[in-house]
Amino acid sequence: MLRVILLTLMLATPVAAHEPDTGPNGGARMDAGPYRVELVPAGTLVTIHITLDDDSAVDTAAMTGTAILLIDGKPVRVALIPAAPGTLSADTGVSVPSAVKGAVQILGADGVTVQAKF
Repeated sequence: MLRVILLTLMLATPVAAHEPDTGPNGGARMDAGPYRVELVPAGTLVTIHITLDDDSAVDTAAMTGTAILLIDGKPVRVALIPAAPGTLSADTGVSVPSAVKGAVQILGADGVTVQAKF
């Protein structure tokens, strides 16, 4: 009986989904492992700003990544490369809407991969 009550309580508890907040560069920002990842589209470019939880910059020189974005109902996959300090960037070849949906996968210099979904 106790199992039934516990199971009922667990199923009745709403699941809190983590929604993106707005980062300091105006883009959607999500947590990804030890990082805070902000996706900033501008024309055909996407820039990924990467910081730690205390908003201190991360050395992205040895990082790479992949962004898969849903643009006009079609997935667009691009390789992210280091750009300015603390950022990875890519040219998608198509206009990226400001409220784009998708996911970013980042491979850190330590070989650990993290993901952020927007």
